[in-house]
Amino acid sequence: MSAVFSRQALGALLIAVVAASGGYGVARHFQPVAPVIPEGVPRVPPANGALEGRPAPEVTLNDLDGKPRKLSEWRGRWLLVNFWATWCGPCMEEIPLLIRAQAEQGARGLQVLGVAMDDPEAVRKAVQEMGFNYPTLAGDEAVLTAMESLGNSLGAIPYTVLIGPDGLIRHLEMGGIDAAKLAMLLDRFLPAEG
Repeated sequence: MSAVFSRQALGALLIAVVAASGGYGVARHFQPVAPVIPEGVPRVPPANGALEGRPAPEVTLNDLDGKPRKLSEWRGRWLLVNFWATWCGPCMEEIPLLIRAQAEQGARGLQVLGVAMDDPEAVRKAVQEMGFNYPTLAGDEAVLTAMESLGNSLGAIPYTVLIGPDGLIRHLEMGGIDAAKLAMLLDRFLPAEG
């Protein structure tokens, strides 16, 4: 007897495994390679079959009011797209860091964008309780498709993508992100405060 899994069922299974492991087991396998780059040129890891250094695909998802929003709406800013869910422990742990990053780094051109693979009502409640200061989109299958187009074929969360003002994908982060890693990432790419 053979078992056939739908993409959604397989995605849910992988998400459960990664969430149960704290999201960090998979993260070890997705560390970027740091090439030697001349001074003054933004550091972009080589694609190596991934999307880093390539144009971000156009992704359209609904906001919490059901209005379609495109990633290109934030072109011209450093867009930190964070895929999460209310039922994902590591996701919920990193949200206060993202709220703080938006408050502290917005002047440097940062725009955080939350993308929840969750019921919009649950997301709306979390957004209100936690005091999100950045836009949030939500959905189910559409979010899985968006993650896949942005380099996450596992469907695992948390998953974070940094897109440059020019629309190029600069960094992919599978698994949770802590304060030190987030600070290092933003200092590496965002322009110096002036």
